[in-house]
Amino acid sequence: MTARAPALAFLLAVAAPATAWTAEWRFCVGVAPAAHETVITDIFASAAESARIEHRLEAYFRARKGMVLTFQCPRGAPERFSALNAQTAALQFNRKLGYAVNGLPAAEIAALAGEEVF
Repeated sequence: MTARAPALAFLLAVAAPATAWTAEWRFCVGVAPAAHETVITDIFASAAESARIEHRLEAYFRARKGMVLTFQCPRGAPERFSALNAQTAALQFNRKLGYAVNGLPAAEIAALAGEEVF
């Protein structure tokens, strides 16, 4: 099992599943296991499918920052506070793994993801 697998499994466990596909508060985590580096986005509201957001984030980091990251955007929560708690748990978990953790501000997410995310 790679170092990435526990981090991604943890994210899925802490994110509360939503029953409707409506705008949810969420965050995404990008992991580069070989570099022991993680990127955790700010909390943002989105009704877009997680896979679509993940692909856009991966392409952005590959094209603009020269980084190969695997992103995971767990289903969000109807209230921002729950997503913030899950984001904090993900941050702490990745630090315990010894990963360098970088942030991606909401303004940058909006610029790269397009209007359908917000």
